[in-house]
Amino acid sequence: MESMRLCDGDGVLLVRLGAVGDVVRTLPCLAPLRRAAPGIRLGWVVEAPSAALLPGRPWLDDVFIFPRGSLRPARLLREPVRGLRAFGDFITRVRAFRPSLSVDFQGSAKSSLLGWLSGAPLRLGFDRTGAREGSFLLSNIRIRPSSARLNRIQKNLELLRPVAPEAYPLEFPFRCDRPSEKVARFLETFRDRIRVAVHPGTSRRQNHKQWPAENYARLLAFFSREGWVPILTWGPGEEGLLGTIQALSGHSGVPTPPLDLEEMRQILAACHLFVGGDTGPMHLAWSQGVPVVVLFGSTDPLINGPMGDGHRVIAPAWEGNRPHPVRGDRSAIRRIEPEAVMQAALDLLSSRKGAGAGAPER
Repeated sequence: MESMRLCDGDGVLLVRLGAVGDVVRTLPCLAPLRRAAPGIRLGWVVEAPSAALLPGRPWLDDVFIFPRGSLRPARLLREPVRGLRAFGDFITRVRAFRPSLSVDFQGSAKSSLLGWLSGAPLRLGFDRTGAREGSFLLSNIRIRPSSARLNRIQKNLELLRPVAPEAYPLEFPFRCDRPSEKVARFLETFRDRIRVAVHPGTSRRQNHKQWPAENYARLLAFFSREGWVPILTWGPGEEGLLGTIQALSGHSGVPTPPLDLEEMRQILAACHLFVGGDTGPMHLAWSQGVPVVVLFGSTDPLINGPMGDGHRVIAPAWEGNRPHPVRGDRSAIRRIEPEAVMQAALDLLSSRKGAGAGAPER
């Protein structure tokens, strides 16, 4: 693949709409683009829930919020004119950015269509082996991933080969805001304790990643007996799950107050360890240097696991020569025994000297 030369003032539109973990794993693409072509204009199309994770300048010049809520089928049926107007206004703003190149990290029909509608004459995306839903048909520069089981971050970086061929250490340019008052008050109570973030929830659509509540309860009780502070992080709609886990564990956990996404990121950054499944908070934790113990069921740990040393991936369904589980198989996550998770946590924290002395070093 021949390299492409970007000139000062060229607009590059990045399309990665959705889930928190997917947006986190696309952030390392910003630094190579800025280094390869410092004078370009960078824009990002994203959905509202993950937009808080995106940095401002000098990393991004513009952020375009896709109006997903206005385009849900039920709402479109009730308010078709309002929904179409919201979409039209969105496309008008994107086209006013005048992109020379769109980059489709998502590889779906929706993301490729948005790249095409942006008016970008050059549209970079994956070929049919790395894309879904025929999205490669709307790309006119296509990249073949080097492996079908490539870690998602590596796959994203491979997509940039034509414009940013040099390799750099991973960089996650999160905002540098000070912790909110709510976060600071919460953490002050546990300033001199070992803080372990435990995130038991999953999205409703991905509930096959849910480890049983009784296992999380055993984990919390164990952490508490060790003298650690098991901080329970949670999102909207997970209050019932937290209540069940707390009741089963004898209220061993310390639930956070309700947090927005940026506040959750701040809480996770201040912990010495994270334990949970293949979720957005897991990626928020390891991308900020927090060691993670991550539990995998039917999702591929090679594709979705943390990168770098100092983490533990527990994925018994993917071990040995047995056939890999089918995505969505709820039984796969249940093969993980609480004792294995406890031991992994002990190993990681025992190897981290001075873990109890204040906040983790960054």
